Amino acid sequence: MAHIGKLLQRYTSSNFHVALALWAFCRVFALQQSISFSFALQCAIFGFGWAGYQYLKDYVPVFYQQQSLSFIKLTPLLIAVILGFYGLISQPFFIWVAFGFVGVLTFCYALPFGAKMGLRFVPTIKVFVVALCWTVLAMVSLTALPKILFVLVSIKAMLWMICLILPFELRDMQKDEKFLKTLPQLLGVNGVKLLGCILIGFTAFLAFKTVAVAVLLYVEWGMLLLMGITLYSTPKKQSPMFTSFWVESIPVLWLLASLLVLKKPFI
Repeated sequence: MAHIGKLLQRYTSSNFHVALALWAFCRVFALQQSISFSFALQCAIFGFGWAGYQYLKDYVPVFYQQQSLSFIKLTPLLIAVILGFYGLISQPFFIWVAFGFVGVLTFCYALPFGAKMGLRFVPTIKVFVVALCWTVLAMVSLTALPKILFVLVSIKAMLWMICLILPFELRDMQKDEKFLKTLPQLLGVNGVKLLGCILIGFTAFLAFKTVAVAVLLYVEWGMLLLMGITLYSTPKKQSPMFTSFWVESIPVLWLLASLLVLKKPFI
């Protein structure tokens, strides 16, 4: 068991898992509307998502501490960027703009010029910045939707992401400095869990209004129930894998369940 735990920790620390979750999240939203999601665009989302999380978690501390980077450390980032550009190169201009917007937000989220610089350290807003980035990427394949439906799906994606981030906010509650005024610091543990349940209920209602493939509505409701159980059972003292692996696995499970009921291949 200890060996498996170490393997999972190495896997999640590579940021591959969170990039996989981002890709799965975006693909599910396309499936729900029966919209084609090109392989190239999937590569762009996964590649730049992977690169973005490597930048935030691995490279920002190295940059502001002026440490040297080995080729071994740079290799995953180079692979991710190459994959991202491979997928993006054939995309229309508006998708380049969307990726550029997300890239600027990612860079500004944690600036590499010193400790505690960036949007991450502006009181309260970090959860909304992350949710906005994932929402923009989830919606780039859905621009052909009618305007009202597009807005409703966008709101649903934002709410989904906020709910997914809440367990991470609870995890970081003790180590986040008081000036950050995170949701757990403002509302308390029970307040955050109540907020999450309210948002999950509203998201379930939006799912009823927006999912075009009927069977996928029941899959989403099942995933929202799982999200609610996860949030409600989130412990104050978590194991490292609770959020980094299990919570981030929910979009992947959502995609797998959706593909299973539709009898479609994973890729």
